[in-house]
Formats: sequence, C-alpha cells, structure tokens
Amino acid sequence: MGYRVLLLATPRPWPSCEGFSARALQGLQQAGLNSAAACLGAASPRRATWNGTTNDANSEHLVLREALDQALLADVRSAGIEVITGQLGPTHALENGGSQLQVRLASGGSVARGCRFLIDARGRAAGGGGNRLRGPESVSLVQVRQGPPEPASSYLYSLPSGWAWLAQTGAGLLFLQLTVSAEAGSLPARSELDSWFNALIQPHHDITDRIVGTSPTGPVFARGSTSVLRNELVSGALLRVGDAAMAVDPLSGNGVFQALSSALAAPAVVNSLLQHPDDRSVAEAFYRQRVEHLFLRFARTGRDFYRLEQRWPQESFWRQRRNWPDDEPSHSDISPRFLGLQTGAVLDGDRIRAAPVAVTSDQPLGVWHVAGITLAPLLEGLPDTMDARHQLLLDRIKHTISQPQKAQLVQAWLQRYGLL
Repeated sequence: MGYRVLLLATPRPWPSCEGFSARALQGLQQAGLNSAAACLGAASPRRATWNGTTNDANSEHLVLREALDQALLADVRSAGIEVITGQLGPTHALENGGSQLQVRLASGGSVARGCRFLIDARGRAAGGGGNRLRGPESVSLVQVRQGPPEPASSYLYSLPSGWAWLAQTGAGLLFLQLTVSAEAGSLPARSELDSWFNALIQPHHDITDRIVGTSPTGPVFARGSTSVLRNELVSGALLRVGDAAMAVDPLSGNGVFQALSSALAAPAVVNSLLQHPDDRSVAEAFYRQRVEHLFLRFARTGRDFYRLEQRWPQESFWRQRRNWPDDEPSHSDISPRFLGLQTGAVLDGDRIRAAPVAVTSDQPLGVWHVAGITLAPLLEGLPDTMDARHQLLLDRIKHTISQPQKAQLVQAWLQRYGLL
C-alpha cells in the first residue's frame, strides 16, 4: 500500500515452547513468513488424556519461541521493514493525529520516533483499553526441564485443579505447563511456587513418569492465561492485533491462528482509517465484529472441551469454565439457511466499505460474494414460492455469470442454503 513501516521489537525474557496447528502453519505461509514457517519443522504426535480417556489422533508443530521470533524478524527485515530492538517508553499524541514515541534501545540510550498510526501487537502485556469480556481468572505455570534427547511429542492431561501440557522437544528440552485458577488466594507466594508446583504434579504418574531423568533448568514462572476481549480495539490512531486485542484460553489451541487472523485484516482497516475517514465507523465495525466473532467461537469451543471432563464437577476450576462464556452452541446444529440481506462491512481490495451482504445461520457477519460474484443482486426480491424462486435464480445466474465454473460454484452455494 506504500506505507513505511517501523517495527519495535522486545525480546521475550523467558524460554517458551509453542504448539502450532496445521492451520496456523498455513497462515504463516500465506502471510509470506517463510523463514518462520520453515522453523516449525514437521508435525509431532500429541496425546490427550481427558475424562479418563486417551486419544492420540492429533498432532502439532513444536517450536522454541526464541528461534521462531528470530525467524519472524528475519522475514520482516527481508521485506524491507526497519526493526528497532528496545522498550516502548512514553507515547504522546501529536497535533496531526499521529504519535510521538520514546524508545529505550536495547543497546543503550533512547530515540524518539513519530508515526501516523500505531499498531499494538504486544500481546497480553499491552495495557489499557478496558475489557469487554473476561473469562475465569487463569494462570499458566511453566517449568522448563533438561533431559536426554527424545523424539518430539506433546501430551495434554486433565487434573482436578486444572490441566497440564507437556512438550518434549527433539533437543531434550521439556516444557511442563500447568494451567490453574488465578482467583485471589488460590496461589502460593512466589518463594513457594516451585514446591507447590511439584506437589501438584506428584500424584499424577502420567506426568511424573514422563519427566524421569530430567531436571529443572530454572525456577517455575507464571504467565497470565485468562481469556480477555479488549473493549477499545480501535482508538484514534491506534489499533490492537493478536493477544493485545483478544487473548484466548490456551486450551483452545487457536492463539496463533487468531493473532494471524486479526493481523491480516489490519492493513485494510488502517488504510481505510487514514485514506477514507468518512468510512471510519464502517472500518471499526468490520474489525470489531470479526475479532469478537473469533473470540466467542474459540471461547465456546474451549467451554465444550471443558464440559467433556466430568470427573470433578464440584471443583471450582471446572465448574466455572463449563459455564463460560454462555450456553450458546459453538456450532449450529441445524442445516445452514439463508436469513436475508443486510448492509454490512466488507473488505474491498485495500479498504473497508459498506455493501449489501447475505446473512446465513453459519455466517452471521454476512457473505459478500462467492467465486467473485456479488450475491446481493442475485438474492434481491425473491418470490415466496419455491418454484418461482428457483426459476428466477436460475435465470439470473444464466444472464449474469458467463463462466460455467463460477456459475456452478454459486449454484452450489445457493443449494447449500436451501435457495435452489
């Protein structure tokens, strides 16, 4: 789009292992982050023991976060983007609507930089904005261990007090993460965290058998893992992406995917805000609706998985998460159906604008076009009777879509929603 981009990067201060789904890996590749995608390597098996049953049908791509971050920065630099390593200091609004940033450099000293627009991608560490929705308070406690090299694999276990994720990397590093309640009074003092952590896993032989022959490389550390949807996703000349916009329960396994999803939508939103200020409300609605839609979808998916564990119904950890965020189904159980046309926000090239969209039971944000064919002209003023509607739709397809392959795709979409 012709904008000059500056990335301010702060190295992650703790060791971390990430598990990527195939969909998240595909997202990296589609975004052109080839070094990062190559860093992931092959998928390794993941075994889940939940509600007393073990399933090993899934897999994930394990990667050390430090290596991944270095690969991401290499991709960014290869795209011609300037990178400054340091910490963001005070930020001041400028009269022209931009921001003046103070950056404390990792190499020492500081530098001031100005920008027209600021994108906050600092993850859960991003402050401000308020919370639109917040789930049960959770914290993930991580212990890094070193042992002999083992084939890469990961394991998921449900426990009375929460759940555990254990990742064995091929280099012998082992990451054991316990996600438990962070309610007031539920956690020990920091000085007692290691002994409390070890006592928590001691009764669970599935875990202790896995860590035989390994030893901790440092103290247990804590990372917040509460599900949070921020209230102000767009504010003035600032937009939040990734976990700075919404942070999902790590149990959903969709954190990287949602971060990529919001980031890939951001350029058109920013461009619309800067170049088409009259459409600001439309661009904001487009971004807010999509982030909220993803957040609720992942929250409900996590809730359904929590509900599968039925052995400790009185434990507050499980009771709270079985009932949040609501009782709405995560997926529609009825046949998909067309609900009508309405004006919605659509992505049109490098901008967001308002346009008529087809709303369906499984696409509540609306569908603008199928195979490049705008749906609204086909669906306006449909007759009530089935035979008349069928004939009108077939006539419209015949006279407006010249390419047979596109006509077939549109016809298949109409059949899916009971219009043909």
